[in-house]
Amino acid sequence: MDNKAELYHMPEPSTSSVTDARLCGSILYFDYDREGTAYRSGIRFKHVLATRTRAERCCKAWHIEAYDTLVEVEGSPWVEELRADTAERWRSEWEMHHYMIYLDSAGCFEVIAASWEVLREEVGSWSKT
Repeated sequence: MDNKAELYHMPEPSTSSVTDARLCGSILYFDYDREGTAYRSGIRFKHVLATRTRAERCCKAWHIEAYDTLVEVEGSPWVEELRADTAERWRSEWEMHHYMIYLDSAGCFEVIAASWEVLREEVGSWSKT
């Protein structure tokens, strides 16, 4: 199996989510309750090439190992597949990293992107719409 390097731990357990985590475009939105107050944040991925999401019921132990932790999958066959499928001219244009995080009740989010950053934490939850 591929190795996973831990990059970021959720500020609160995903079991304290206020709304469902969701990946919209290049941002994974999540929120959580901390001592009775809702907070929201997220992870923005830059230069996204591909995404995939697995419902919780379809996740294997390998996915769940990334519980509440953004990891980079090292030696990812998915990255190699995308690199091979990309026109030669563009293969080295952007870095390709395979990021993955498992969040309770939401499942596993995977993103191939050049980099990532955490959004600033704010008071309040994300809209449910």
